[in-house]
Amino acid sequence: MERSSIIDGDMFSALRPFIARPARCLNAPAPACTICRYTTRSARSILDDDSTPVDLSEDNDAVDGVRSTNPRRNPSSEKTPSTWQVHRSAIKEAFPDGWNPPRKLSREAMEGLRQLNRVDPETFTTPVLAERFRVSPEAVRRILKSRWTPPVERRAKLLKKEADAKAEFLSLRALKERMETRRVMESRMDMREARRMDAFELDGGEEGIETQSDEDDAPRRAPVRGVHARDRLTFQ
Repeated sequence: MERSSIIDGDMFSALRPFIARPARCLNAPAPACTICRYTTRSARSILDDDSTPVDLSEDNDAVDGVRSTNPRRNPSSEKTPSTWQVHRSAIKEAFPDGWNPPRKLSREAMEGLRQLNRVDPETFTTPVLAERFRVSPEAVRRILKSRWTPPVERRAKLLKKEADAKAEFLSLRALKERMETRRVMESRMDMREARRMDAFELDGGEEGIETQSDEDDAPRRAPVRGVHARDRLTFQ
């Protein structure tokens, strides 16, 4: 039994290459390239062109989609459309010096305008804000559209500049008020002097002056003031 099993094992190892082949190919020689027997046509073409150098560089424009599939268009031979020319001439006529609104808002006013529109955009629309801030709707539209915010240093400089401008404006207004008060007082003094001269002419010269001087020398009653010192009402 041992001998027969050994013989069977030897025969099996000897017949293994013939068993792996198909029955019809026992006497036929093996093909030169059995690995490509069941490959596709594209695979066979790639293997056949293996010796051909392949360009591995990429077209960045094609990858990024920069190139358009549409055919290249030539520039139009027609002139500029008349509608665009009319619009440009109207804009130049309306704004000869460019966009320069007559009334300009401060940074605080612009921020308040944006805040109102942000809180309730349905109530504080562009026409309403333009009427409230007394500017044009185009100016309001530009303010709401802009998102520019200055840096910290520039913001501090702008705040200081606005504070100085406000202080100068207040000082000029106080100076104008003082000048107006002085002018009113001088006009009143001139009116009193004119009345005195009229009384002098009507009373006959020096006699009228003596009578007026006697009246001036008469004791006057002290003015009666109000309850406290700030009450400026007097009774004479």
